[in-house]
Amino acid sequence: MVAVEDYKNVVPHIDIDRSISNIEYFSFEGMDSSYASEFRNDITSHNDPIEMHLIKTASYKEALIFRLKNAMGEYADAWKELLSAEQKTFGGSKIFYINDGCTKLLVLAVPNELNSKLTMVVNRLNKINEKISRANSRIKKENIDLYSARIKSKTDTKKKEEIINFINQNLKV
Repeated sequence: MVAVEDYKNVVPHIDIDRSISNIEYFSFEGMDSSYASEFRNDITSHNDPIEMHLIKTASYKEALIFRLKNAMGEYADAWKELLSAEQKTFGGSKIFYINDGCTKLLVLAVPNELNSKLTMVVNRLNKINEKISRANSRIKKENIDLYSARIKSKTDTKKKEEIINFINQNLKV
């Protein structure tokens, strides 16, 4: 039996849950704080020595945790890969940290620099979402091409394929 190629789903954009209850702002007290525990793997892996020194000496005083919207499910791995690729500065320091489930981001800042760090994080998320938009455009084009090929090769068009094609062409996500 020959496997039939299926239509691909688009990847949802990365978004931050803007509910007050889902944003945590607190004083960072080092790696032993309860807040840091779920980010420990990302903090300790592939981080430059200067950044690790700032963390271990508790030089960072302000911290912010964002919950990502719609982070559960099949796209968490894709998101984690995209986030990991964009979380470092040119010097190798990480701008933000990702928890293991890729559902939250941690931002650490020295006193009075949280807004600067937050600006960098938002710019990186915008850059990632632009990459996702380009990938989604390719996925939509591939789906339309697949639909066109299937219509030409069949004498009777299946209603499900017409529905999927309509969604592919008209749904804005």
